[in-house]
Amino acid sequence: MFIRKLTSADAFVAVDLADVPGCGVVRCAPKILQGGAKDLARSTTYALAALERRETGISAGINAAPEDRDAAVVALAAEVAGWDAGYRLVAAKGVEPGSLGSVEQADDAALLAAGAVAAGLAACPDAGTAVVDGSAGPELVAELTSRGLTVIDVEQPLIAEADLLFVGSKIGAIDHGAADQLRIRAVVPTNALPLTTKAVAHCRRNGVLALPDFISTAGPLMGDAVRARDAISEVIGSVIGHADGPVLGACERAEAFLAGWQTELPFGRPMAA
Repeated sequence: MFIRKLTSADAFVAVDLADVPGCGVVRCAPKILQGGAKDLARSTTYALAALERRETGISAGINAAPEDRDAAVVALAAEVAGWDAGYRLVAAKGVEPGSLGSVEQADDAALLAAGAVAAGLAACPDAGTAVVDGSAGPELVAELTSRGLTVIDVEQPLIAEADLLFVGSKIGAIDHGAADQLRIRAVVPTNALPLTTKAVAHCRRNGVLALPDFISTAGPLMGDAVRARDAISEVIGSVIGHADGPVLGACERAEAFLAGWQTELPFGRPMAA
């Protein structure tokens, strides 16, 4: 992992693996922390590796006040395009979709929903009910309904009773305390790193399947809903019975692929503290 600082703006790109193309998010705020960017880059690297793609995860941060944001975003997009590194960026927090020029990769909410629901059904094929925290938008509800699941309308999804919980409101949204209150069969992340490492362990102890976020959120990487459903279902199906749980199973799958073309494995797995 290394940080590449820009010269045209107060911005940086965290790059996980050198000398390969890659993709990831770009965020803008008065202060974007490099540590969080590195975590997001690593999560994307593992997603790409689990899908057997020789690419790297990246994550860009722009430090800018609201009045300087537009100019800083344009500067970053132009400079990254000039690197000729094959990097593609998805507009995330503080960045308007459509503002990244030739380096922009669309963030398709429908593909995210297709992949997340496929992950949940691969883990629990007989699931009939779901609760959502709203992080994936109306596209998730539409996908769930189209796949025959009933979406339960509740004010507090983390303590609702259902088969599947779709969550991704923030990093670490479910800690070990929240994990002990879950009344569902499987947690399906809709954003990066919503479960802490301790939460994953508590879920496993309590008989709740915690699915790997870097797989359940990988739909937009596929570019097509059918491909997303098929690929994500296959990955989840291959790790759901892992002795140490599907998160570690998916990590090992990604690492096995990385070991085939990297001289060293990245240090640190994609899990929230």
